[in-house]
Amino acid sequence: MFQLTGYLSEPSEEIVSSDEDFLVTGCGHYKLLQQPSYHTVRPEGRADYQILYVIGGVGEFFLETGLFKAGEGEGVLYRPGVAQDYNYHLSDGTDIYWMHFTGRRVEEILKSAGMAGETFHVRPRAVYPELFDGIIRELQLKRPGFSAICAGKGMELLSRIGRCSREEAGGPESRVEEILAYFHENFQKEIEVRQCARRFSISESWLIRCFRERTGMTPQRYLTGIRLNQAKELLASSSLNIGEIAGVVGYENALYFSRIFRKYVGASPREFRENCRKRGSGFEKEKE
Repeated sequence: MFQLTGYLSEPSEEIVSSDEDFLVTGCGHYKLLQQPSYHTVRPEGRADYQILYVIGGVGEFFLETGLFKAGEGEGVLYRPGVAQDYNYHLSDGTDIYWMHFTGRRVEEILKSAGMAGETFHVRPRAVYPELFDGIIRELQLKRPGFSAICAGKGMELLSRIGRCSREEAGGPESRVEEILAYFHENFQKEIEVRQCARRFSISESWLIRCFRERTGMTPQRYLTGIRLNQAKELLASSSLNIGEIAGVVGYENALYFSRIFRKYVGASPREFRENCRKRGSGFEKEKE
């Protein structure tokens, strides 16, 4: 079995803290390679909290509600004192991360993160294994400040899982958050609303409606706003000429860029730059 673990103290010690707001006490990554199965039974549960997250294959969890077969992107949250009974099978290709944690504000943090239930489902993202691996490494090396770093990564992990779980349960409207992030990361590229809707498995009409509800504007207007804000930053702080700035923010035609800029900003790009310099910014001379 592949086993990568890190602990705050001894592996067998169940640490419960009322002094720390949030404390990670153990973290690990298990994957069956030859062993047929791996079975964990704790009839009285543990004194701390535990989260288990499947990144590959299937894990079997026997919960009060019945058998829960957690696949990729699914997991279980055990609270203190809750009976634990779960199986990993080589034939299922189980690949799983886990984390033990405690602290006086854990329930408050879980509630804020939107993790009220005992199971969750999120689309697999690289950030989850990265956070788990980061915690394991900190617990293993125990460099100065490791406990605080583990707490930060642990709370981020719970918050990301909780947020994504809620968003994905929210239907098409929840896709808007992902699309907003996509716009901010790809504003320099040509983005068409129809293609964007298809990319995120949502109809064009749904996308426009949800975008208006979330931002108060159409997707195209929001994208224009991102580009113009980037352009204003470059006009104020760089020596790039107008044509170069137009290209950087996603406009191939400098004249079209200037018209759009004047329409929404109320001044031409050159006028905007001159006004910035008059305010004493002291930027380099614009390249001709």
